[in-house]
Amino acid sequence: MMKLILFGAGYYGSIALSFFGDENVACLCDNTVKGNDEREFCGKKVISFDRFMEIWQEYIVVLCLRAESCLEVCKQLENAGVRGYIMCQTLLNDKKKPDEWMKQLQDSEEREKIQRKSYLYLLDRVMSQFKYLKRHADITALKPAIGKLRERQLDLLDKVEAFLIFIEELNIKPFLTFGNLIGAVRHQGFVPWDDDIDFGLIRDDYEKLLEFAYDKCVVLTYDPEDNIWVDSDGKSIKEEMFCETYPDKYIFSLRPDFLQLSKCTGENHYFVMDIWPYDFYKNEYKYEDYVKWAKEISEESQQIKNYKERILFIRRAVKENPMVSMEMTDHFFPGIDNFGGCPGVWQNNSWIPTKDIFPLQKVKYENKFFWAPRNMEALLRYEFKDYMQFPDDVGISHFEKLAE
Repeated sequence: MMKLILFGAGYYGSIALSFFGDENVACLCDNTVKGNDEREFCGKKVISFDRFMEIWQEYIVVLCLRAESCLEVCKQLENAGVRGYIMCQTLLNDKKKPDEWMKQLQDSEEREKIQRKSYLYLLDRVMSQFKYLKRHADITALKPAIGKLRERQLDLLDKVEAFLIFIEELNIKPFLTFGNLIGAVRHQGFVPWDDDIDFGLIRDDYEKLLEFAYDKCVVLTYDPEDNIWVDSDGKSIKEEMFCETYPDKYIFSLRPDFLQLSKCTGENHYFVMDIWPYDFYKNEYKYEDYVKWAKEISEESQQIKNYKERILFIRRAVKENPMVSMEMTDHFFPGIDNFGGCPGVWQNNSWIPTKDIFPLQKVKYENKFFWAPRNMEALLRYEFKDYMQFPDDVGISHFEKLAE
């Protein structure tokens, strides 16, 4: 019968040793023991992780740690190629006796089942803590990001400022939207875990910017079938060739649902901002008719596989709809090339009143000043269910790493 190695020579290690009995435990392992050193705990030998790695396959590994510490040790074991370990707490929560567990643990498939149960136990505890913090923490009092994420945030602001100076002649007003508008209201800067920046543009400003981009910059569209980008002349280029082909150029990546701006400097191709178009709609246009139109365009555009053709189709639909106004009206709304206009996705069922957005105001954002809606909360109430609550992805950046 395979014996156990108890990972963790502390309080939980002593409980596990008492539960399973001296005869079923070969030794303990603890990260505080180094190299070839050994020590004794409750009459049992405690070995280092290095020594553990030499012998673990001959034993059943049981983690005897606080749940809060288990996840780090799980990562340590996974990175080292150790499989089939289980958590002692999962076993102790059951009513089985030690000899029943020892018999069951001899089967590798049974150990895998218990291991999955262990992960669910850890997840349940983490989610309970997460829900507790969401209920009791003040989201407006969160500290700013630190480390590399904070460096990225502040660097982004410098890049955005440089771009706005570059296009100053256009006299257009990009305004904060989405997560960055939340940041402006809640934190007077970045949401602590955010790592990009979003600006909205009314259609007239958006078209001015695109015209400028075709003249002074580079405009690319993506071809998903061939995994390449295509410029305005139809020339294909792979992303890894951007910097060599477009040195020190701003690159506008034109997509069906937004416009992304980046730049090549030296050997670096870096993100600058995402740009989202917004439209005015004539006062006599019924919201229900807009929703019907937006859905039809969305469904038809999804049938077009080529992104360049899809973009042209959507842009043509905007121009051909007589209810889209280039002049300011009472009705403001995302363009159908802004998340497809998102009928049925946004939080309300009516137009956004233009009077809540304009005239735009300058607001402080970190150490810069940017344009923002006249009533920032009005746009946020439309875009988010509750922008003053912790979201489900709190702490996760766009690159899906936990913020420092």
